[in-house]
Amino acid sequence: MKRIAVSTIAVASVVLGAGLANAQDPRIKSVIDEVDESNKIAQASQQTIDGISDATSKIFGDFKAALKENAGLRAYNAQQQRVIDRQLAEIENIKTSIGQIDEIKRQVTPLMLRMIDQLEDFVAIDTPFQVDDRKERIMKLRDYMDDPNISDPERFRLVLEEYKREVQYGRTINAYEGSLTDDRSVNFVRLGRVGFYYQTKDGSETAVWDKTNGTWVINNDYKRAVRQLRRMAGNTVQKDILVLPVAAPTRGN
Repeated sequence: MKRIAVSTIAVASVVLGAGLANAQDPRIKSVIDEVDESNKIAQASQQTIDGISDATSKIFGDFKAALKENAGLRAYNAQQQRVIDRQLAEIENIKTSIGQIDEIKRQVTPLMLRMIDQLEDFVAIDTPFQVDDRKERIMKLRDYMDDPNISDPERFRLVLEEYKREVQYGRTINAYEGSLTDDRSVNFVRLGRVGFYYQTKDGSETAVWDKTNGTWVINNDYKRAVRQLRRMAGNTVQKDILVLPVAAPTRGN
């Protein structure tokens, strides 16, 4: 189209030159008019072509930008799909776990009841220190099992706390007042679980618990050592080495 426009202009120049030679010739004037009209048409066509070219360039640029954006969206969607797939897998795992909760709950309650029974049996055969307090706490555990206001996790925590308390008894020294089976009031002192002693209030009688036979054995030879152990338990004197009779270890302990 550009070549056509240029050719038309060249022809017009030639004709115009001829027109100057003979401006009075009507045929030449007619040709010049036609050339002028063609030139105008060519210019209008060129403007149209330029507009189409610019529009095409813009559309092509927009198309390239859309392709780039589309590639980015595809990469983002692929990454999000991987996230969704993992979330769906997690949901399935959670559903499976939820389905097992009821079965776990049915197993936990009998387990706690067995733990309480075993704790009660242990206290019954253990060294008889603070027996009433320990039995009372076991009775409370049984009450907790029947209390609808206490959740299973809380019940389990309470049972474990009592087990921990029993373990701690084997690592501590403790002195307290109590009564013998004959209702005499005496001072007891416990050395972990290896030694358990009492002294009468006037200090005239000292006894050692014989774990093997389950009886008290009077032994005043250790009166001063037991008195010192009581003071150590009460933190009135510093811890020191004492010679005391202790329970012999049994097989399995």
